[in-house]
Amino acid sequence: MYIGRIVAIGCSGEIPFAGYRVSSRSFPNRIADIKGGVALIVPKDAADLLQNPYVSYNCIKIVGDVAVASNGSHTDPIAEKIQLGYPPRDALALGLLTMDYEKDSYNTPRIAGVVDVSADKGYLGIIKSDGLMVKEFGLKKDDARFVATYERTDFEPLRIKGATAGEIARSMHGLDFEHPVCAAAAAWRDKFELGVYNG
Repeated sequence: MYIGRIVAIGCSGEIPFAGYRVSSRSFPNRIADIKGGVALIVPKDAADLLQNPYVSYNCIKIVGDVAVASNGSHTDPIAEKIQLGYPPRDALALGLLTMDYEKDSYNTPRIAGVVDVSADKGYLGIIKSDGLMVKEFGLKKDDARFVATYERTDFEPLRIKGATAGEIARSMHGLDFEHPVCAAAAAWRDKFELGVYNG
């Protein structure tokens, strides 16, 4: 089954994480990278940006003990609102509402997740052409949730394995959904670490 991009939040064992996976049929020639403490998605060929401006973006950003993951340019405004003191749930909802769904040929939903280690909570959100939904989850051992851009647009349970950000990114890449391209994760080990996996 092809479900598009995936955002996941929760715990791998007892390790809180936020994860992101690119699944793509149209633009598979992309990688996840880490630069300046941010995980980002970039095309292997810059010419792809001329065809679709949505193929490159920061997918995970850390703000102290909070990690933000998303499928587009809304990562930054959500993180900025948290940095300004907004509660993570409000920052997530406002970021999605402000940016709205992508105005491409599929009306691709924007999805995002926030993990707040200090509050022991995670949040998932999605904005589609017909509405906005944001939900809070407690951070519990071996418990995670995910949302995707297509087909799996409700917040569903997920098991992710890995003790490091890199292992969690690899586990995200290995989820049993079609057309995996690359993945990134932030994992809490006294502070958030970033990791990527490019298959």
